[in-house]
Amino acid sequence: MTDKPQIINNVHAATLIGSGLSSYFMNEKRPKTALIPAVAGSGLLLLSKNLEKGDQTMAHVAVGITGLLLAQTLRSFLQAAVPDAETEEKFDKATLNRRKLVFGLMSTTGIAAMATYIGGFIEKRKNS
Repeated sequence: MTDKPQIINNVHAATLIGSGLSSYFMNEKRPKTALIPAVAGSGLLLLSKNLEKGDQTMAHVAVGITGLLLAQTLRSFLQAAVPDAETEEKFDKATLNRRKLVFGLMSTTGIAAMATYIGGFIEKRKNS
């Protein structure tokens, strides 16, 4: 799988787009921050063709975007999974469960993408 990073990139991008749009439309307040994953996922989709061609610069851009989003989605997942008093006051149980699902899904595909990217970088280093 490390020889085809565009596949996991596309899966992660689709997850980000779907999660971001569903979070935006499921919340009656329509928070603009829910669109951040959708925009980032769209950017990752645009990078897929370059990943397929083996463009190292664009691969590093994809890794950077994925890493930043992964840090944020993991933080948000943990905040929903192990809420402090402030978080419990801010969100009802159904919202916390939805946030665990959405951020957990984005984190899972982000971890898979990072593992694939890093595995590919290591493999290329060994072969050169």
